[in-house]
Amino acid sequence: MAHSFGVVEDKLREAEFFLDRLRTSDPLSFDAQCYFSAFVSAARSVTLALQRSLSGVDGFDSWYGIARDQLKTDPLAAFFVEVRNDVVHTGTNPLNRVTLEHLREHLSGQLHQQKRSHVLILPDPDGADSTVLVDAVRVSALYFTSLVSVIFDCYQRFKRVVDPRWHYTEENFDGIGKALEDAVAELGFPPAWAACSPARTDAWRVLRSQQPQCQINDLFQKYLGRQITDPDNQEP
Repeated sequence: MAHSFGVVEDKLREAEFFLDRLRTSDPLSFDAQCYFSAFVSAARSVTLALQRSLSGVDGFDSWYGIARDQLKTDPLAAFFVEVRNDVVHTGTNPLNRVTLEHLREHLSGQLHQQKRSHVLILPDPDGADSTVLVDAVRVSALYFTSLVSVIFDCYQRFKRVVDPRWHYTEENFDGIGKALEDAVAELGFPPAWAACSPARTDAWRVLRSQQPQCQINDLFQKYLGRQITDPDNQEP
């Protein structure tokens, strides 16, 4: 079981933490620059942590290859990877830096809004040589949602590896050629204790009751409207 998957969960929460701070920060503040820089760095680390966490897991490389190709075709994902590289390697931060081309649009938008917003300038997906002025928090949230979707799909596909409650199911151990005694030993108890256990189904349920449920179901629900089901309760 990949105990290090908690690093992925932590990085996802870290990215949301800084996104929330960016959302409530003043566009003219130094804090906003810091929050945006921290957000793009944490967000980029999510997939890096994912690759390291599940390295060597059967089927992960082929699954991740597809997920990576999908991210590459997402203009926002490509933009944020480039921003992260600039932030880390050159110190350049594009938040609220408006070019002369978009200055009139920016000033007009700020004047007509009740609250000033953060902005970014992105390549125009409909024109190779043009750019568009966008709400930085909105596009950051869209990018973050795409990352949450990747992690959700990964969790669904490899839940018997990353989720201890799905790991300790009779079906999973049957599939890897192991038995209840092996599960008991894996948890640090004498294998002989399995012989003293209640009925097989109840024994597996007892083992699972000692394990935490999906630690990021709240993020899945908030951004995707979905959840990882529990083996003892198939309704999310």
